[in-house]
Amino acid sequence: MKHGAFITEGMSDWQILQHHNGYATAHFAGTWIVIKDAVKIGITEAIPMIRIVSEEDNSQITEWLITSYSPDDDLKTGSWEIDLQIPAGGPYRIETCLSVKSIREDLCWMFRGDVRLHVGVGDVFMIAGQSNSAGYGKDTAYDAPELGVHLFRNRHSWDLAAHPFNESTFNADVPNADRGVTGVSPYLAFGKYFKKLSHYPVGLIETAMGGMPIKKWKPGVGGLYKNMVEQAKTCGDLAGVLWYQGCSNTNEKGLVDYKENYYDIIENFRKDIGYDVPFFTFQLNREINSSLDDGYGTIREIQRQAAHDLKEVYILPTLNCSLSDGIHNNAHSNVMLGESLAKLCGNILYGTMPFFAPEISSAVYENNILSIAFDNVSTSLFLPSQNPQNCGFTVNDDQGIIEYETVKINDLYQNQLDIYITRKPVGTCTVSFAYEADPTRVLLMDSRTYLPPLSFYKYKVDIR
Repeated sequence: MKHGAFITEGMSDWQILQHHNGYATAHFAGTWIVIKDAVKIGITEAIPMIRIVSEEDNSQITEWLITSYSPDDDLKTGSWEIDLQIPAGGPYRIETCLSVKSIREDLCWMFRGDVRLHVGVGDVFMIAGQSNSAGYGKDTAYDAPELGVHLFRNRHSWDLAAHPFNESTFNADVPNADRGVTGVSPYLAFGKYFKKLSHYPVGLIETAMGGMPIKKWKPGVGGLYKNMVEQAKTCGDLAGVLWYQGCSNTNEKGLVDYKENYYDIIENFRKDIGYDVPFFTFQLNREINSSLDDGYGTIREIQRQAAHDLKEVYILPTLNCSLSDGIHNNAHSNVMLGESLAKLCGNILYGTMPFFAPEISSAVYENNILSIAFDNVSTSLFLPSQNPQNCGFTVNDDQGIIEYETVKINDLYQNQLDIYITRKPVGTCTVSFAYEADPTRVLLMDSRTYLPPLSFYKYKVDIR
């Protein structure tokens, strides 16, 4: 028999809302019907109520709250609504009930109501970009689901987050429906590690699609950007956007207007959702047997510069990752990337320990030594090999490539690398690091984070 309180508007099962100062407000609304047996006896009032309960121990987070309600003339039915303030945390269940008073003073009832299960309030992140963001790790790594890390899937419903993220069951015509079989994504590991840092649930929204060049993400072109904006508005406020894209733009045609398009996407997305959401990004990894060295160097340099040119854009390298094919990060690397990105986000959003990659801050030539200084070095740099063929640095001037014989960490300044080159530069001199499509695997790194420096391309050298 149909009776009780019914939710027609509000959170869905598994949904995560973005908190602000430890709370989120969710609008709930619905209807009610009093059971016929109570009506036969006679009723004087029906009051729809709502509460929040912890799913961990069944304790009340809030006591029963009276909603704003409007009974119909017969008192048997009506409508209700409430703006429910929910504290950060979870998993919760949202319960409703119908409290009914009888014409007999000794009788009152509390009838059943709809329930929303496994919901939470914490941090919500949007996933965007191409295949390495969609998740194409084809091999295996232990990366199990965890309650409190939930995913808004392509079927436009919330669920427990589990691989594959970019499947399109029940909604194969979604704009970001992938053409291939997706696998392990970086972002389940991200969600679990970030949840450990923040102590709050994490919601993830999948909008990435494999193989998509930057022009496919432009506002007004295709459906990817529109879908990204629509899902942001559907799911509520975001803590950040997790962006990883660029492999499809490393050819000559793809490089045209890449920087302008990339910057426009970030700026327009912020404008369209109404606030300056942070973008947490990755530099490109490598591609095996590619001839597009300059293209990879150019895209990585644009990605590096974006973190300086645009507010609240942050970046990590990926060249310390292994592949599962010629271009896609493998499963274990995706787990590592996700955890690394969580550490970066944790520092930015919650003030946890800094986790930035070393980044070039100056390059100076003097007395046959090219000295390169790096920011974001915790204690010292670590150089696994001093063999010039392994180090990944390329020095150029107007006469071409300048060879070097020795590379070492400066004895006095542990954030400085000294390259002993074989001749004095002529004209304009530049230095690059790991710019090629498939650069060195023997990477300089920070001694605490073990992050390699961000790749840089044609950084101008100060000749003294």
